[in-house]
Amino acid sequence: MSEKSLVVQSNRLIEAKYRLSVEEQKIIKILISQIRREDAEFKDYEFRVKDLAEMLGMGHRDPYGVLRVITKRLLTRPLEFYNPETNTILQASWLAGALYKKGEGTVCLSFHPYLKPLLLQLQSYFTKYELGQVMQFKGQYTIRFFELRKSFLGRNIKEVFFSLSDLWEMLGLKKDEYKVFKNFKNRVLEPARIELLEKTEKSFTWEAVKQGRGGKVIGVHFTFDGETTTETTETKEEKKNLIEGKENEKTEPSKENNQQEIFTDEIQQTLSELLHLGVGEKTARMMIKKHTIEQIKEKIELLKNQKNVENQAGFVISAVREDWHDEKAEREKQEQKARAVKVHVEIELSERKKQLRELKKRYETVRMTMIEGIYEGLPQEEKQRLEDEFINQNPSIFGKLRFRLGFSNAFFRGFLSSKIPVEVPTPEEFLQDSGIVLRNGDMELWKEV
Repeated sequence: MSEKSLVVQSNRLIEAKYRLSVEEQKIIKILISQIRREDAEFKDYEFRVKDLAEMLGMGHRDPYGVLRVITKRLLTRPLEFYNPETNTILQASWLAGALYKKGEGTVCLSFHPYLKPLLLQLQSYFTKYELGQVMQFKGQYTIRFFELRKSFLGRNIKEVFFSLSDLWEMLGLKKDEYKVFKNFKNRVLEPARIELLEKTEKSFTWEAVKQGRGGKVIGVHFTFDGETTTETTETKEEKKNLIEGKENEKTEPSKENNQQEIFTDEIQQTLSELLHLGVGEKTARMMIKKHTIEQIKEKIELLKNQKNVENQAGFVISAVREDWHDEKAEREKQEQKARAVKVHVEIELSERKKQLRELKKRYETVRMTMIEGIYEGLPQEEKQRLEDEFINQNPSIFGKLRFRLGFSNAFFRGFLSSKIPVEVPTPEEFLQDSGIVLRNGDMELWKEV
């Protein structure tokens, strides 16, 4: 395995409908990176468990057990996509199987054969990148948006619109998840956008597309940061015309500008503000095309905080181009971001405690069910002996009872749990069997809830 290995896959696989954890996605990308260009069939890809765990950044004391849980889940995770060329809908699991060789400390993984058209001998309509580019990500959705950006820019598409239903299906979200769009923004879009920007310096901007008087969100319009590539002849000519003040030879507005003007009033408002400050219309449109609305509005606010600026248009143009900042505003922005991160951590901790609390209830139910099964199988004399022993320990409370206590009595159940030997799985084993991968500090939280 090498971080320089190429991950090459069909764009249809990138846009397929599926949902994987970040660890599951990374295992799939590692597997894809093992495919050679000349391969006509999938091979069995064998890894040392230790190496695979190290590549995934696992600090767990039992990487073998954790990997086994992850690969087991991958066998049940479906993906689906529609191929308009063949008019077919593909549904398949990612893996055909996983074979662990305990004595050798290795695992052998193989792709499901239905995935061959999406991964083998691709001639066109594919995306490639180095494996190390995605191994650095921590967010579940960052990898998906990284690949989407790569895929669309590779087709020279910088902007794309997804309806909410299409976006939900592609990301594998349930219909009732994130009923409030703000939650989807805070837990999916923004974490992915920010992590991409921090780790690759290239990301995307997005705008919620609303409809009707109530402003109901019906979709999301994405704009992807472009790659630093050689300018096309068309781009050079467009810049030359703007510099010389010539009219663009195209009589129709570009598709990109059309989409922007249709999808948001905020762009029109920002354009009007720039024109009011004295910025030329062509220059203003170029600024809006090259920079986000948020960046431009930030520089306009910066101008408002200045005194005696004679050339307001020149100030804003330079501020946007050179990315000027108001130190006080930046400090407040960082403090606000830190508060938001703190709130996010608190919310995540609360959600994790809630999950562990429910799991702990399930664990106790499993434990007591096992004890009840053993108790009910005891001879009647042994049951009577245990009941008498319990009453003798608590004569003031239960000594006058004229009926059998039975397992339904909570106090008696607690007594039996200490008297009846049973091979109950540890909390760690229970969580692992339930497909829950423990995080650092989970067992401390388990004791608290």
